[in-house]
Amino acid sequence: MAGRIIKIKPEELENSSFSAVLERLRTGESDIDGMLFTDAPPEGADFSGIDFSRCYFRGCRFAGALLEQCSFVDAVFEACDFSGAALHESFWQRCTLSGCRMTGVRLNNARLRQVTLKDCTARYAGLDQAVLNRVTFTGCDFQEASLRGCKLKEITAAECNFLLINFYQTPLAGVDFTTSEIGGWTLSESAEELRGAVVTPQQAVELAERLGLVVRDTQGQ
Repeated sequence: MAGRIIKIKPEELENSSFSAVLERLRTGESDIDGMLFTDAPPEGADFSGIDFSRCYFRGCRFAGALLEQCSFVDAVFEACDFSGAALHESFWQRCTLSGCRMTGVRLNNARLRQVTLKDCTARYAGLDQAVLNRVTFTGCDFQEASLRGCKLKEITAAECNFLLINFYQTPLAGVDFTTSEIGGWTLSESAEELRGAVVTPQQAVELAERLGLVVRDTQGQ
């Protein structure tokens, strides 16, 4: 199994706010542990470089927020909005994201390990040069996202939308796309990214046509 579900009981955590986090930052503290957040970061606030551990984020709106080089460990994100958020070079380990809006989120050079994403919308997301290890995608929409030059290991995907994705120089060996929508991918001229990817016969035909191959029924039908 690529990722795992993180079980954190929000009622057992200390209620906090992003304004309180800013106050901690002013005192030189950058480690936030065991907190429950239900608000939105103040507009224009910079939270880059903060380490969040054992935190629960419920309905938080990170849209447009600066969260570069942040670290999230043993964290849960429920129905949060990351649209357009800057999360370059961020680190995620043993995290769960469910029902999150991630349209246009910027995760370039991010590292995700043992992360589960369920029912998340991440159209136009940017994950160029990201490293994904033991990540699970279930019911997610990544249409027109960019995953150029990524390193993927032990990826699990089920019933996702992977249409029109840029997979240039991202090896897809071992990734099972059989229950997901695929097609219209941007690949290198040799399409070497497809080597070892797991697809259905119908998907294989569509990919072959994308490569300029003519698929002919041997029965002449």
